[in-house]
Amino acid sequence: MDNLLVNYGLPLNLALEEISYYRGVIGEIIKEEAKNNDFSLDAFYQIISHFNSIVDNAIQFVSKSYVKDYTEKINYAQYAIDELSVPVVRMTEEIGILPLVGDLDTKRAQYLMESALEKGSQYKLERLIIDLSAVPIIDTMVADQLFKVIAGLQLIGVEVVISGIRPEIAQTMVNLEIKVEEVKSFSSLHQAVQYTNSFTESLM
Repeated sequence: MDNLLVNYGLPLNLALEEISYYRGVIGEIIKEEAKNNDFSLDAFYQIISHFNSIVDNAIQFVSKSYVKDYTEKINYAQYAIDELSVPVVRMTEEIGILPLVGDLDTKRAQYLMESALEKGSQYKLERLIIDLSAVPIIDTMVADQLFKVIAGLQLIGVEVVISGIRPEIAQTMVNLEIKVEEVKSFSSLHQAVQYTNSFTESLM
């Protein structure tokens, strides 16, 4: 039942209300049977206690299972959001673009590293443009993580080109003493695309 509740977006209290309703119905049946069969008070108490224990266990089971399924669904949705928020777009067979939008926190930066390395290897990219035009600000921890991504990509043979570095981000890099001499950077995505395309054109 708990899985059905989560899948159909129904609240947990709906299941608990059903259990509570049937607790009352079955309780009445037990009471009538006790009267009809002249149960002693001790016997009736034992039956009711056992019945309530079974119902309480059922409530705990449904609640725990609901929370577990709900958490798994939330985590899956978060994974899908994270995957969509780090899209590596293939521009040509050898060149990819990673346009980042919105704030970069440490969790998203970690996913960025995993996704960029995976896609860079999967697509057999030679160059990857990481565009930061739509990233308002990056803190020191995220900037450090970003350059770990770049170092990781370079280790698997992918040249990284950065575009759209805002003044605030550039200041963070300077404060971190991050050396960017070996990483090509451009103020706009258009310039970065022109740069990467020049390699393809030179081979034609």
